[in-house]
Amino acid sequence: MKTLKYIFAIILLLLVFPVFAQIEIKKSTEKIRIGDEIYYVHHVKYGETLYSLCKVYNVTQEELIAANPQLAQGLKAEQRIKIPDRTESKTETPKTDVAAQQENGQKTETPKTDTNSAIKHKVKSGDKLAEIAKKYNCTVEDILKYNPFLDRNSKLRKGQYLTVFPGRNELPQAENIAENTTEKGTVIVETAETVIDVDCYENLYSGDTLNVILMLPIKAGEINKTLEKNQYNNYDFIEFYEGFLLAADSLSRKNISINLTTFDVYDAQTLKTALNSAAFGEAQLIISHIPKELTDDFVKIADERKIPVVAAFSSETEKAAEKSKYFIQALAPVSFQIEKLNKILCSAEKHVVVVYENIIDSANFNTFVQTLENCGKTVKKYQYRMLGSLNENLPNELDSVAKNNIIILSSNKVFITDVLSKLNTLLIKLKYDITVYGLPQWQTFERNLNFDHVHNLNLSVLQTFFVDYSRDEVKNFINKYRYYYKGDPSRFSFHGYDLGIYLIDILAKYGANFMLCITNAEAATLLQTRFKFDRISPQGGLVNNETLLLRYTKDFNIIVE
Repeated sequence: MKTLKYIFAIILLLLVFPVFAQIEIKKSTEKIRIGDEIYYVHHVKYGETLYSLCKVYNVTQEELIAANPQLAQGLKAEQRIKIPDRTESKTETPKTDVAAQQENGQKTETPKTDTNSAIKHKVKSGDKLAEIAKKYNCTVEDILKYNPFLDRNSKLRKGQYLTVFPGRNELPQAENIAENTTEKGTVIVETAETVIDVDCYENLYSGDTLNVILMLPIKAGEINKTLEKNQYNNYDFIEFYEGFLLAADSLSRKNISINLTTFDVYDAQTLKTALNSAAFGEAQLIISHIPKELTDDFVKIADERKIPVVAAFSSETEKAAEKSKYFIQALAPVSFQIEKLNKILCSAEKHVVVVYENIIDSANFNTFVQTLENCGKTVKKYQYRMLGSLNENLPNELDSVAKNNIIILSSNKVFITDVLSKLNTLLIKLKYDITVYGLPQWQTFERNLNFDHVHNLNLSVLQTFFVDYSRDEVKNFINKYRYYYKGDPSRFSFHGYDLGIYLIDILAKYGANFMLCITNAEAATLLQTRFKFDRISPQGGLVNNETLLLRYTKDFNIIVE
């Protein structure tokens, strides 16, 4: 049955789209400047063709395809394409009144100016052309001359850049405009590739084929072999791949074109073999499982090839993200989650009990306790021993009246199960008010804990994954997964789908600059994961800082915060 999955995966990449009859085309009024050229931004509708677009905009098919190489594969509805504006010349430098007088042999004086250089004005919400002109001591006509994609009726966009010459009424020489910079849309970049400023509104030219690489330890040669205990099951990565393919299918229906290449990488040799592939020459994004022993290799790949590398499965690769500005950690670091847990406890009731087995890492233990004390909590520390007779003093650490917030600082499943059982007994016999907090590491076994205990004790735990099966989006995904793969999705399937939908959509919106823009995006909750990326250091990469707080309630519900 598993072999059928590969067949269904291939089918997903062979989708075709219907052709519709032509319709009347309305010429766009939206324009944008790229370098010295002005382009219309046209939103393709069903039924429109290359021929009809060329006729309306008075351009040739060759010009249209040159501006939008993806159109060589065909025109798709909902694409946003750029079309050269042939109504006026964009490359000829306009002559100033002074220059014209000099050509006619007239003697002139150079007007006094406040500056000899252009500046870039970033449009703020509510900005008007007249207000901008007044601010820079120039006229609206001056602004329109230097920004030919505008007219008096243009609606300014928040975040848009305008070329402005403060205090000047004459046109400058062309070399003074944005000197030593190139401009693509409204993203201004130095020629040395150092970012000056980035305007991160949605990319206007979606439709380019996106080259994405998956590197997963599928171990195809061992599919039918027994796997060693405590290792990732290679079917987990196949299920991630399946979820990712369903994401690619969903995105293709939104006319986002993806060229996906998958490598079976599980050690240094298979990684080296993959790197020799020509596919890496065009790659824009690499998504991979990154084992600890290969972390430095992936950092090197990211830095040398300047390709964003995503650690899809690890919560502990933030050191790599500190080293490389092209490194992305998809899951919230454990250290971030512990910090968030501290903040939650700091906002809780005053009485906190820290239950521990032994202090393996005394520095982290003491830091955790010190943080709680610094925010005004009364903290009691209790070392719990597995033998029940040694825990008779536990009730003395609890408050019989106030709420007891108990944090169990352990990731030992057997130890945690024993503590929860003891606390549940105290709750039933002595009627104590107890809320238990668990560590993020509990995610691997949380569902195996006693159902009654976690709900009776109001267990609250931070997790990177949670699936609400009552949501329509989740139901639709499950039905689609069952249709293609004849089984139910695992958390790896959901993770593959979420990561594919989020990252490829961001790549489609912002293009090559997506790592500079992704930090501006609002937090997004997908089927089971929440994403919000921040730069871990000024010169470092990105880490997801979002996690989910699950609260198990006494009425046997789960509240997600």
